[in-house]
This record gives sequence, C-alpha cells and structure tokens, in this order.
Amino acid sequence: MTDKNRRDWSEKDLKKHIVDQRKYLWRESTIERIASWLDLKSGITAVDVGCGLGYLGWTFWQHFGSDSTYIGVDCSIKLLREAQETQPDWSEGGRACFVNSSAYTIPLPDECADRVMCQTLLMHLEFPEDAMNEMIRIVKPGGVIMCMEPDNISSSLSMVSNSVYSPSIKEKLEQFKMQLIWAEGRKKLGRGDWGIGAKVPEMMADRGLIDIDALFNDSPRFIHPPYETEVQKYSIEKMRESIIEKDEDTKKLLWKKYRECFLAGGGSLSTFYRYKKSCEEKQEQFEPLILEQLEKKTYYNGISGSHFFCIWGFKPEG
Repeated sequence: MTDKNRRDWSEKDLKKHIVDQRKYLWRESTIERIASWLDLKSGITAVDVGCGLGYLGWTFWQHFGSDSTYIGVDCSIKLLREAQETQPDWSEGGRACFVNSSAYTIPLPDECADRVMCQTLLMHLEFPEDAMNEMIRIVKPGGVIMCMEPDNISSSLSMVSNSVYSPSIKEKLEQFKMQLIWAEGRKKLGRGDWGIGAKVPEMMADRGLIDIDALFNDSPRFIHPPYETEVQKYSIEKMRESIIEKDEDTKKLLWKKYRECFLAGGGSLSTFYRYKKSCEEKQEQFEPLILEQLEKKTYYNGISGSHFFCIWGFKPEG
C-alpha cells in the first residue's frame, strides 16, 4: 500500500520547516525522562519510522547508541541521503543505517526490533492504523512502541495576546471553526488527522499493546523583553524571517491547499475568501508594527504551548 497523498518533505520549504520545527521542540530534561521510561540502553535495535533526517536517532543516541543499531525508515530518498551524510557525526560507538520504504510495508523481519518509534508521522498518513500495525509487527515481544504526535486541533484554541494585537472572542471562535472545518477536510482528502495525538492511546490499546502511558510536551513558548533565552532569540529570528523574506509562490500554494481542505470539510468558497482577506489585511496592518517593536525590544507574546504528546505502549510477551 502507498499513500497517494503523501507530501515530498525533501522540497525546500518543507525540509526547512521540519528542521526549524525540531529545534528546541523538546527540553533536554524531558528527553532524558523519556529515555529512562523507555529503558533505552546499549545493545538494542531501534527503528525510527518516518525518520526524515534522522532526528530521533541523534536525539536519543546518547542514551542507547553504544553497541546498538539504529534503523531509519523513510519514503523520501532525498532526505535519507542527507541523513546518511550527517549520520557519522552522531552515531559513534554503534551502527546507523537507513531504509527507503513506506510506513505501510517496512522491509524488516517480524519481531526484529527492541524499540520502534516515530515522530509526527501518523498525523500525515491516510491510514495511520496500518502503519501502527507494521510497527507492532516488527517489535519484539516485551518491546516498546513510542509515538510522538500532536493534537493540533486543540492547539488551535491557544490564541494568546501580544503587544500588537489581541483577537476578540468572536475572532477566536471564527478561527477555531475555520480550523475544525479545514482539519475535517484534510482527513477526508486522505492527508492525515490533525488531532491524532489524542487518539494514539486508543489506537495502541485496540491493537493489544499494554502498559500504555504518555507524557505531555512541557516546552512552552513566549516572547518577552529583554529576550534573554536561546529559545526566544531563535523564535524572534524566525518571526523576522517569515515577515521580511516572504515567498509569494509558497504563500499562494499554502492558501490553495488550505482552500482544498476547507471546501472538502464542508466550508463555502465565500467564507474561505472572506477569511483569507481578513488574514491578509491583519498581516499588512500588524507585521510592520511587530518588526518595529522587535527592533525597540518592546514586543511581547503571551505564553502558549503545543498539545504534543509522547505516547508509548508495550507489546505483550508470550
């Protein structure tokens, strides 16, 4: 089975997105807690499904890499080539290799891995249950399946005030309604479930995994003068970049894809264009003010966070 709706994450803008998104995504202390709960240790075989550039490999290598094997699986040959180029920089003391494959038909033997993991994979798949079945197939009895997946639908409610613009209750409700319709259409078009993070425990339980547990991502985001932390400095850099270095072609493509999903979810064309016009007017009005306040170091953005989960379950023994 192939996923006809899968995106090519090796494209310039999408690859940049997955690199930017993963910087400061998890606190180091949280990574250590996850590694402890998963009992990551030397001498194991770990498979990373939808590995992209090998993020989970180099993130957790210090906890299990010695005498271990990491196998990254991804459908993008271009991303795997880059992952192979950087792999020697982090895989010292063990073995890291990569396999070009769909998440639906992983070319590995039954019960060959001690740990099987993924991050932001299931949310993009038309058939996430089939990918979960494959992950369970290749893990050993007593082994662990770990999925890091978001509930971005709930995150859509996290609209915080800032020093430039605070949306009204009506505007917040309108945006959330737009996102709900868009997310429903995205799912109907086979582009994945935007709220899948909240559903993964049930998916695991339905497939016989036991001792299922989860951890909430504890890395909130805020911007406040004098912008002292590395995370704030990085967020400001990305904010400036998104305003100053606008790519009109990418912007048009994103709105086109949004429209497709919104209409598939039951929204009307007139509502879409009204919403698009409102967003563009707000950008034109407020983005210069944001740049001005950032320059003066007076801009602030209230605290928010992503509904992002690390969920794991064990394959029963015997």
